[in-house]
Amino acid sequence: MKLAHWMAAALMLGAAACTPTATSDSGGAAAASAPAPLSTDALMAHVRRLSSDEFEGRSPGTRGEELSIAYISEQFRAAGLSPGGDNGGWTQAVPMATAEVTNNPTLTLGAQTYAYGTDFVAWTKRQESPHISLQNAELVFVGYGIVAPENNWNDYAGVDVHGKIVVILINDPDYDTGDDRGFRGRAMTYYGRWTYKYEEAARQGAAGAIIIHEDGAAAYPWAVVNSSWTGPQHDLARDDLGRSRVQVEGWIQNRIARDLFQRAGLDFDRERSRAQTRGYRAQSLRARGSITLETHIDLHSSRNVIGVLRGAQRPNEAVIYGAHWDHLGRCTPVNGDDICNGALDNATGVAGLIELARAYSAGGAPQRSVAFIALTGEESGLLGSQYYAEHPTFEPANIATMINMDGLSNMGPARDIIVVGYGQSELDTYLAEAARAQGRVVSPEAFPERGSFYRSDHFNLAKIGVPTLYTGSGIDMVDGGTARGRALSDAYIASRYHKPDDEVTDDWDMSGATNDLRLLYAVGRRVADSNVWPQWSPQSEFRAARERSRAGR
Repeated sequence: MKLAHWMAAALMLGAAACTPTATSDSGGAAAASAPAPLSTDALMAHVRRLSSDEFEGRSPGTRGEELSIAYISEQFRAAGLSPGGDNGGWTQAVPMATAEVTNNPTLTLGAQTYAYGTDFVAWTKRQESPHISLQNAELVFVGYGIVAPENNWNDYAGVDVHGKIVVILINDPDYDTGDDRGFRGRAMTYYGRWTYKYEEAARQGAAGAIIIHEDGAAAYPWAVVNSSWTGPQHDLARDDLGRSRVQVEGWIQNRIARDLFQRAGLDFDRERSRAQTRGYRAQSLRARGSITLETHIDLHSSRNVIGVLRGAQRPNEAVIYGAHWDHLGRCTPVNGDDICNGALDNATGVAGLIELARAYSAGGAPQRSVAFIALTGEESGLLGSQYYAEHPTFEPANIATMINMDGLSNMGPARDIIVVGYGQSELDTYLAEAARAQGRVVSPEAFPERGSFYRSDHFNLAKIGVPTLYTGSGIDMVDGGTARGRALSDAYIASRYHKPDDEVTDDWDMSGATNDLRLLYAVGRRVADSNVWPQWSPQSEFRAARERSRAGR
């Protein structure tokens, strides 16, 4: 399809929401002629089904997975896609290990003993042993636990942490200072993510790694930590030790850390401030820690679901749309409800994936293939996308872009659409051009300190060089403006995120999500119907991987 044809198709798909006040799918004659107009009612039907109690929170390795896989596969088939998984099937097997703590562990730090769930959470990534006992290990505070040679930053300089428990601040130094000390100011870098903290602790040889929780710096309250890191924990089944070089990983409440520092004769706030300066040296906390974990380990296979619309001219090149199907399953009860249904997170994204597949199929085969991938294990550390990146069904150099959907809007139409990681690639420009047809604008994320770019599945594709686009719900609402948008977003994080209350309620309005999907269709179709290769921005940390990938093509 020529660019002029793409523009016509994009405008037709956008016509049903050509102004930000549109709340229905009718949109007049122009929309009626569009291929398979995206339907708000269809989106809601998918969300209600996937987030129903019958699906039990869609945890990998459970009945909820079986129901999810069957539903998504059938919807892909009905949408006219071809199977894109293993051996001509709909699924790609993802070998997993699921571990669940079976005792009621206590954590001893110096003379004090703390309660599991209330004061701390802990687990092990070791898959070869159900019994872990870490006894009388020295506690060492390593600031933010960052080693960034390009920034001349090393929080482990001058300290040997082999056999010790490292205690680590969440986020990165610029979060509290607000200025740029090499970590992009308040916008979190990967160095601020909890996954990085444990990975670096493993590289340094630590026996244990404990992160100090703070609501703002972590971007979620302790209740999210408790619901997310208790119960079954999933990981890729692997032979290499990787993070499991650390015997015990965990989080402690901020008040526990303050008490620990005080007993060591240290002022927590002063040490945190000092750790924000290059050259900080790790401090012994003058205490030892002990914990014993009994863990049931189950080796099994989970699945990514892959459907493909084969390209008419260059089927070996691809545009990928992704959304994770999994959620937390059974979790910490709230008012007697122990099912974390994951309606917004991420039944909405899977619903969008299915409806985009229908729109593409109705619009005819593009020049390039378009793959629709429902990914497993996102909630456990982006596992399904990590496995796909390591075992891709298209050569990474031939993947033109990946568009990720993780939480579509349920708040109604907005005047803007958010780009998470704004400025990373020229896909932002493609999105802005499509948004203008809806009378909308593209905005950078409102809360870059949450590190959202590193918290969803596109990240693993970005690491192998694939330019990615990850959008979020606009917050400048047609009804209520930014004040309402921010208030609803904050309320979701505080009360529903990773909790049983993430359910469909009567006040849901997914007309805004339908508008957003039309934009994502326009961007993806533009790339799929062309020979362009979207580029990372010169300042992006992923540009070098793309250049290496394309050079070897």
